[in-house]
Amino acid sequence: MEGEYQYLGKKVKTTLRHIGENPYVFCMVLGLLLNFGVELLSRKSFILVCSYLLDRPVIFFYNSLIIAFTVSFALLTKRRVFAFSLLAIIWLFFGIVNSVVLVFRTTPFTAPDLLLLKSAYAVMGSYLTGKQIIFICIALCVLLGFIFLIFWKAPKRKERISYWNVAFYIGGLFLATYFSTLAGTQSGILAEQFGNIGMAYIEYGFPYCFGNSLINTGIDKPADYSPQIVDELIIHVEKPIIHSSRPIIEEGEEEKLPNIIFLQLESFFDPAHIKGIEFSENPLPNFTYLRATYSSGYLSVPSVGAGTANTEFEVITGMDLDFFGPGEYPYKTILKETTCESIAYNLKEKGYKSHVLHNNDGTFYERNQVFPQLGFDSFTSLEYMDVKEYTEMGWAKDFVLTEEIQKSLKSTKELDMIYAISVQGHGSYPAEKLENPYISLIGEENNSLEYYVNQIYEMDLFLGELIAMLQKYPERVILAMYGDHLPGFELTEEDLINGDIFQTEYIIWDNFGLEKKDRDLEAYQLSAYVLEQAGLYNGILTKYHQVFSGEENYLAGLKLLQYDMLYGDQEVYNGENPLKPSKLVMGTNPISVSYVTEEEGVFFVKGKNFTKYSHVSVNGTEIETIYNSPDTLLIHEALQDGDKITVYQAGKDSVWLSQTQEYIYNTDKP
Repeated sequence: MEGEYQYLGKKVKTTLRHIGENPYVFCMVLGLLLNFGVELLSRKSFILVCSYLLDRPVIFFYNSLIIAFTVSFALLTKRRVFAFSLLAIIWLFFGIVNSVVLVFRTTPFTAPDLLLLKSAYAVMGSYLTGKQIIFICIALCVLLGFIFLIFWKAPKRKERISYWNVAFYIGGLFLATYFSTLAGTQSGILAEQFGNIGMAYIEYGFPYCFGNSLINTGIDKPADYSPQIVDELIIHVEKPIIHSSRPIIEEGEEEKLPNIIFLQLESFFDPAHIKGIEFSENPLPNFTYLRATYSSGYLSVPSVGAGTANTEFEVITGMDLDFFGPGEYPYKTILKETTCESIAYNLKEKGYKSHVLHNNDGTFYERNQVFPQLGFDSFTSLEYMDVKEYTEMGWAKDFVLTEEIQKSLKSTKELDMIYAISVQGHGSYPAEKLENPYISLIGEENNSLEYYVNQIYEMDLFLGELIAMLQKYPERVILAMYGDHLPGFELTEEDLINGDIFQTEYIIWDNFGLEKKDRDLEAYQLSAYVLEQAGLYNGILTKYHQVFSGEENYLAGLKLLQYDMLYGDQEVYNGENPLKPSKLVMGTNPISVSYVTEEEGVFFVKGKNFTKYSHVSVNGTEIETIYNSPDTLLIHEALQDGDKITVYQAGKDSVWLSQTQEYIYNTDKP
């Protein structure tokens, strides 16, 4: 028996030596090991990885082939040990990132998330403690040190590299990967589009899904795309609406048009939908009443636990995100290059002014750059608001939006379309027990859920406050309110009464007696449905949803229009996009400097509409500023005659969102 063990040990050593000496075999073995490691990090269970390997061996080995192909490029360098180590670290790092991301949201780590690093940095403090951030920084420093050590210590090959052999090997792996992908997608073993990206990562593995999100962006050209097909579709879209719920409001009947408000509620849904959970009282009394009294239904949204901007994109544009690449954020891709049809552009035709309100940073998702591409006239972000209350996690409470919505309605003589984006319900949700909560969980010890429920209870109070204000408003108003996605708990379809983690709810409130009509909608259908309730039928996609919703080729036609508008020949616009970026004004009420005075070495900058995010600049140089009141800022910097003073608005990332006109300081003339 002892001799058998010795023989077996020698065989293992010989095999390992052969693998180490044969770089081509080593690539394949490393691909298998790294794939197992990445899936272990993603699934957080050795048993689940083994089950995945046994149930889907073809998928597992296919993903290993993808990794083997990427690490094979190490063969092109003489520092093979370092190159193999670096590529292995990168794959494992991605696996760790995915594992961490899945703790805070249901959606896994995708390539488009790399474009959100700036936004992720801005909210990091709300998800991680100071100690955790310090630990991550230390870990990254250690990792970089380890990489440098490998580079320094790892041996460098002296023999000449046979580049032809290496190129042949890499080419072979590429062809094997390419044809495996082709065969897998055509046979249905692999999916090209992911209806549920979280489930896709489980079914098809991290390497394939992440790679798909990296390569597959934009909208694929439909097979039947042609100018003739688009023209034919537009002819049907432009036909008069004959099945509308309200008559078309013609020119000269503007007094019948309402102001339109969309209220996107962060992570908002009725927790009573969770099976087996009871509360000390109904956490959403206002929402419950409104749901029973006004038009309402389920709203299918494109994400879970995160991805606010994508729900926002669907509602504003009427476009279906499923046609884009998996995990893609159009705010970060195509909308950097072109304008896009939206409710803001469509309602301009009826004389509406359009406003966006968001009680969070103006640069989050780079909204300050995106909203001009969507045609909005103004954008009031956190930096322009007088926020008095914040959650324990540092998010502005939504009560501030009541005043801001009222300001927007009063800011113009024209009709207003307001898109308000709330933030109070944003994660993360702390695990510490709340002291004296408004709402308590009965028979359940879940501090994070209890914290969340108390936040949406306050959001519900905000809804009651907002509607009380709008009821007194002298003009017609429609308010469409809805949740952007479910909160970042590990909820499954089996946990919910409605059985769908991609469903929130919407309600359409009004102050002029619209008939209650309940209907389940997709997020990309909501704006068209709201406009139909208002008697409005402006915009190609708006009309398309109103005419073709429910038809057999509805989605095929929608994809055709989306492709033509954003990536095709723009046949819908006769070959030239007429939508020009708007001149976005930051803030509803303009910030201005009136005069500057000095008292005992302290300079008082007087003006209007200052906030805690107002900063003084002297001759283009940022000066330490003390916020005193909406009309006063203090600086201790000594000023000289002729100094040019401006006040600019900037958030935590120090990006200037806007600035006042220059004020020339003169000691003789205040």
